Amino acid sequence: MSFLLRRSLVQRFEAEGLDVSAEEWAVLLILQSVPDLTATELSDRSMRDKTTITRTLDRLERKGLVLRLRDTKDRRSVRLSLSPMGQAVFEELARIAQGLIKQTLAGIAPEDVEQALTVMKRMAANLTEEQHGL
Repeated sequence: MSFLLRRSLVQRFEAEGLDVSAEEWAVLLILQSVPDLTATELSDRSMRDKTTITRTLDRLERKGLVLRLRDTKDRRSVRLSLSPMGQAVFEELARIAQGLIKQTLAGIAPEDVEQALTVMKRMAANLTEEQHGL
């Protein structure tokens, strides 16, 4: 299911002339929700290793979608945020993603969607607890 969603999402982005991968979309989505993260915080939230996040951020910065700014309180730290162009592109990507979500959930009762989400969250928590030795 995950592969189908990623592929459909990227195809929809491409059809609209937007050069954004599913990996880049995930980073933009997090930065939209929680601006001013460090790369380490973004890595933790996205559950991706720091190397992958750094490469993704490099691509997004080259595209003009993400800004890396020195933290005013700790100059050793860099904070990440969407650029003005990144914010505009995010709005378009979000519209496309919402359309995919609507299509994906068509004909499924809201209570079934809620139950599926609850089960998936529990599964993720089980794996997270395992990784942390709990």
